[in-house]
Amino acid sequence: CAIFSTQDLLHIRYNVSDDIIWRNTSWTSYWEKEVWMLPIHRPSDIRHWVFCAIHLTRKELHLFDSLSEWKPWKNDVKVSLSLHV
Repeated sequence: CAIFSTQDLLHIRYNVSDDIIWRNTSWTSYWEKEVWMLPIHRPSDIRHWVFCAIHLTRKELHLFDSLSEWKPWKNDVKVSLSLHV
């Protein structure tokens, strides 16, 4: 698996150059991994950490959030459905 830093998300969010993002993530060889692990800081109302396991081959996100009943993720995750013919 590849383990990312929350700092990587901030770089992407604030349009940091690709060189900086590559320097910080290339060591993980993430392109070779089937599972990515990503800690996420939710700075909104509740300010806490959650964990996301990303299963690329299955196109699944597994979110682990102890406060999900208080503030659900439904509006935070965009789902794209693709039909296989």
